[in-house]
Amino acid sequence: MDRGQGQSTSTPKKDKNTTKEDRLNMLYQKLSRVKLTPSTIPELLDNLSDVEADVEGEERQSDFSSDNEETATSDEFDESSSEESCEGSEDEAGDEGRPKPPIRRREGRLQQPNPDDAWSSDNTPPFVDSFTATPGLTVPVPTTPVQFIQLFLTRALIEYITVETNKYARQFIQNASRRTMRMWQEVSLKEMARYLGLSMLMGIARLPTMRMYWQTSRLWHMRTFNIFMTVKRYQHISQFFHSYNKLAIHPNNKDRIVKLRTIITYLTTKFGTYYVPNKALSLDEGTMSWRGRLSFKVYYPNKPDKYGVKLYMLAEAGTGYIIDFEVYAGVGKTIVETVMALMRPLLNKGYHLYMDNYYNFVHLTELLREHGVYTCGTLRLQRGAPKLLQQLAKGKFPVDQTIFRRKDNTFIILWKDKRVVSVITNCHNADTQEVQRRKRVRKRDGATSVKIVTVHKPSAICDYNTNMKVVDHFDQMVKYYRFTRKSHKRTKKITFYFLQMALHNAYVLYKMYTTDAKKLTLLQFHEEAIWALLRWDQDECPATESPIPHAEDYQDPSDDLATPGPFGVRRPFFLLHAKHKTHPHLTQNLKRKRLNLNLVLHQ
Repeated sequence: MDRGQGQSTSTPKKDKNTTKEDRLNMLYQKLSRVKLTPSTIPELLDNLSDVEADVEGEERQSDFSSDNEETATSDEFDESSSEESCEGSEDEAGDEGRPKPPIRRREGRLQQPNPDDAWSSDNTPPFVDSFTATPGLTVPVPTTPVQFIQLFLTRALIEYITVETNKYARQFIQNASRRTMRMWQEVSLKEMARYLGLSMLMGIARLPTMRMYWQTSRLWHMRTFNIFMTVKRYQHISQFFHSYNKLAIHPNNKDRIVKLRTIITYLTTKFGTYYVPNKALSLDEGTMSWRGRLSFKVYYPNKPDKYGVKLYMLAEAGTGYIIDFEVYAGVGKTIVETVMALMRPLLNKGYHLYMDNYYNFVHLTELLREHGVYTCGTLRLQRGAPKLLQQLAKGKFPVDQTIFRRKDNTFIILWKDKRVVSVITNCHNADTQEVQRRKRVRKRDGATSVKIVTVHKPSAICDYNTNMKVVDHFDQMVKYYRFTRKSHKRTKKITFYFLQMALHNAYVLYKMYTTDAKKLTLLQFHEEAIWALLRWDQDECPATESPIPHAEDYQDPSDDLATPGPFGVRRPFFLLHAKHKTHPHLTQNLKRKRLNLNLVLHQ
């Protein structure tokens, strides 16, 4: 078969007088029988855009020919010749001087600006505002160690715990047997103070079980426990120790630490009100050991307490004073919201905040600078660093060399010691300082020796290493005399952890402001706190502030059983609702709880 006589597959030539609407109609007729699929839709759109581009190109050519009638002839702009040139004719000499059709570009494919262009190599020191706060105590300076302790372990706090413990005991045993109700006696303020004092003493003299402290015929017997409280009374208070009214929780409550919210608010208010920190601050995570069931329990493989409750702690870098803290509950706030909430009372005062790479990224650094807070800390390069620094950090990097980039007031610095260290700061530049450190050298015979070498370390890394030790130091100080024992109640153990934090802050202020010639050690300071609680005196701890408000019982207006009982609680505490009567295991669980309660109270 002759190829010249075959069916032509080339595109027919376009008529000179064909309008845009005619061409579109011809294209619609041609593609009317085409089935629309995800693979054919882009091709159809390209064909439609080609028709529009051709018509637009012809309009521009006609405008160009009308403007240049004196220098160009009509033969040069003949449509047939333009079509032949488009089909690939070899006569290129005659195409010189002809206007080329416009280049059609798709929208959205314009070249985007390179984000790395905003980063420069300017090492000019950044602009840093002056520090405007007035650090120090905002209350009269105490004169004795007990007065430092009573700044945070106040009478109002002990009264609040006493009232909530008695309220929870009434709610629990109101439907128990009469004998059980007669055996329970409400806790007084003095008894609660003694209970807390004995619990703190257990942190100094640690024994495997709690009953061992009251065993008089053993080698480990301590007479103090039998003098101030019996073992049964201590067990009863431990059984009902509470810090929140459980009947006040809304059915649709989403706050996982609602039972601790009152004490958290009270202590953080005290921490931030009584003392104004210095310029350097540190933000890091603290951990309270916990291995029981808990929805927001975290796992840290590189820490001594691998399982526990995580707390975000904002502390003063020089002294370790805890300014504010927040318990991580697993859901809710982002990193930006957490940092801004902790720093809210200290904004626009020129503070310097040191954080690790868990918090730092470029956007947060710029946001805090807008609010008058300057940051410094390690950085994960994927969080806003330029691509050049990311590539250099992955490749070979010379030892003791510094590479940096700057954008506005923000510096990102890379420095190689044993490995690459990346730092982001807006209160330092890339200047270095000579630092001596020890280096172990291995000889040919296998022996090793230590020599002193001098390295040029960036100033930002030196300040970061100096100011990021306080939260870890707090965890270390708490473990020396930790009185948070194993418990099935997470609220009780976390509350004791908060009391340890209050003692730590009191000891920090004592070391800063005491006028004693010989300062007390941490152990001696704990002894002063324990004796003050065991020998509770109303005159030594007067009620100088308003009491902590208690949460009232939640009343559901649609519930007919929500009428208050004789003690102000919902009457059917142990009774089952009508829709739950078909579940016998609920009744068995309630009977088991009553039996366990009777056994504890009869011991």
